Amino acid sequence: MVTDIAIADTAKFYPIEKFIQDEIQYVDLRDFNITETKLNESGDTAFAKEDHTSSQLTKDEFISAAREIKNAAVWFSKNKYLYKETVFQDLGTESYTINYQSDEADIKNIDLLLNEQTNLPKRLFIREITREEGNTMTVQYSWIAGKQFTISKSMKNGKTLIWQSSKTIEWNNKP
Repeated sequence: MVTDIAIADTAKFYPIEKFIQDEIQYVDLRDFNITETKLNESGDTAFAKEDHTSSQLTKDEFISAAREIKNAAVWFSKNKYLYKETVFQDLGTESYTINYQSDEADIKNIDLLLNEQTNLPKRLFIREITREEGNTMTVQYSWIAGKQFTISKSMKNGKTLIWQSSKTIEWNNKP
């Protein structure tokens, strides 16, 4: 007789998804001035075009933009079995760095810097790389706790940059 046995998930990875959700709620519950700065650039230097804009965001627009990073964190949480975790102490930044790496997933690398005294996140970096039809798309998510996040994207064909873009969303306590 064969029976299925449920195996408990014992991996104790840092709850990145909860960190992002807490940050979103922190902004949503306050009257912050939210600013988005965008930079778009074509890759060919002979025809390089750069577009730089800055604008104010509503809370709903902020939440919508942050959702992209939260979705990556949710995916990671559901697929953490694909990742190897390493932890080291960085005396220079007075933080612990938790690193997650995988060769089996599009999210290749996650670095989380925790405050050495409080074990609360200071910074989060997520790198996602996908390849399709000779092109490589790289997405870098960067989050500074209580301050801002950046989503940077680039598309390359081989070593040739086709385009790149970034948007940084900042918030502060000035109404």
